[in-house]
Amino acid sequence: MKFGKLSVFVVAALLASTRVVGAQTAEEQLEWFRDAKFGMFVHFQAHRDVNEFNPVDFDANQWLQVAKDGGVKYIVITTKHHAGFCIFDSALTEYDVMDAAPFKRDIVGELSEACQANDIRLGCYYSIADYNHPLYDPKYQNRAPLRNAIVPDADISQYMIYMYEQIEELCVKYDPFLFWFDGGSGFRPPERKRMLGQQDMVDLLHSYGAISNSRLGDDDSLRYVDYMSMGDNQTPPVNIGQTFESAICMNNGWGYSANADEYKSVEDLLERLVKIVGKGGNFLLNVAPNSQGVFHEAAIARFKGMGDWLAINGEAIYGTEAGPYPFGLNWGSMTQRKDGKNTILYLNVVDWPADGSFELDGLNNKIVSATLLDGGAALTYTSTFDPAAGLRRHKINVPQTAPDACVSVIALTVEGEASMEQVHMQQNDGSVVLDAYTGIIHDTEFMANKPRRAMDFKEFTVPLGGQGIVPARMLSVAGLRTPGQALSWDFRLVEPGTYQVVVASIGPSKGCRLRATVDGQSVVNDLNEFEKRKTIELPTDKIQESIAVLGTVTLSAPGMQTLTLDVAPDSAGPAPQLRSVELLPIAE
Repeated sequence: MKFGKLSVFVVAALLASTRVVGAQTAEEQLEWFRDAKFGMFVHFQAHRDVNEFNPVDFDANQWLQVAKDGGVKYIVITTKHHAGFCIFDSALTEYDVMDAAPFKRDIVGELSEACQANDIRLGCYYSIADYNHPLYDPKYQNRAPLRNAIVPDADISQYMIYMYEQIEELCVKYDPFLFWFDGGSGFRPPERKRMLGQQDMVDLLHSYGAISNSRLGDDDSLRYVDYMSMGDNQTPPVNIGQTFESAICMNNGWGYSANADEYKSVEDLLERLVKIVGKGGNFLLNVAPNSQGVFHEAAIARFKGMGDWLAINGEAIYGTEAGPYPFGLNWGSMTQRKDGKNTILYLNVVDWPADGSFELDGLNNKIVSATLLDGGAALTYTSTFDPAAGLRRHKINVPQTAPDACVSVIALTVEGEASMEQVHMQQNDGSVVLDAYTGIIHDTEFMANKPRRAMDFKEFTVPLGGQGIVPARMLSVAGLRTPGQALSWDFRLVEPGTYQVVVASIGPSKGCRLRATVDGQSVVNDLNEFEKRKTIELPTDKIQESIAVLGTVTLSAPGMQTLTLDVAPDSAGPAPQLRSVELLPIAE
């Protein structure tokens, strides 16, 4: 077996253990990662018979050209997926591209060289699970059919030694700046999570100047790791207050698709980009080559379209921070950067106002200038204080035709550090969207040390058990099942009027009755589905929000309001997975 090569690898590791002078530390890599914003994720594996893995047209330089044309700053490649096959030359196993496949080329090595030549950084995806390793204990994962027979009384600790040595091997040979762990669901119980040695692994990576994602033990709270990976194809509805990355498929899955119609449009991808970055995250866009190692023309075109936009508007993306408003914006997103004593706010507008008037409420700063980022044309504006609503209102005069067909950017320079309202505000379309993750929790019984909001649990990807109201799958909130349990939100109303109160949830909730109370009025109803709604924040189009109408309310005065959503006394159905409560204006 190839395990006999281990001593050779150890010698190589010792020779390489002294870092190159000038190499970046993990802290510097993390700061670079925060500024990079846009990465390419490549799923490239032998998912069937490795004896047939022969991507003869693979050209790392061609891949890098696609990445450069797309404005990509880093690439993450699947060095080893759940099946255990390694697409790099490993001294620790024969189940790799050099020994088990006819291709006989080090894919990761060639990609690493191409990345260095093109000033794009390399990240290594690595599956903790390994369905084909003889020492991988099947209790730690729902295993696929095995290549090797299960060793009786397999000792998972021996597999962990192999995993650690392979991680170090990747560090020594390819100097990746990032490790993207996956496949660790079998290690979620506390006693198993200890087997991962999260602190030891992170210390190892940091010694090589590499950073780690949160799927090393589902460390969403970032106790050990450096940044959080959201659930597959998910983005948070609000700013969650920590460094995160959303990995999104360009087509309908992680693998290659020959169907051009399955690839998301440039418009869709740019909307995701600005909304992810506007909440403080990175966008990792997945693409997969075909069996010959070539990307679909549709994928290449999508990257080119994004790169063309970034060539003009990249100032609003690269090196920016999340906008000062922590919640979602129906028209797009905001990013920001310091400019001396001032701040530049980038208004990334997806829904351009056809009447030529863009309204921005809640910004407390004085505006110094407003321009279109594309071309630099100056824009006129007015600023007033609305005493009834209790906030500053700004109106920017813009062309009636959007400068860009996908996302148009207004650069707004303001005095000092940007400051905005920190409560939910009425949106430009008149709606009020109250995200379940931000609602104040009211349980029927006191629970010591329980966070006040679902967001404060810092558990975004793994559903929690426990008593009362808790975070649930797909950034929803569960546990509203007992009369007296409730969520509440403060929000600022700008325009009085009559509103339909709707609840957006996921999954079955037949028989559940909820009551919303606002401004002294209560509406109660079953969560009977009125319609389905797609949202880019959910994993696939197959999973949609269920919209139920509770009733209508009339809000007579602007200013601060509080809405409470509680379980009705006669509710008899299952607790919903609540996504949001919304007030939708009814035209008079």
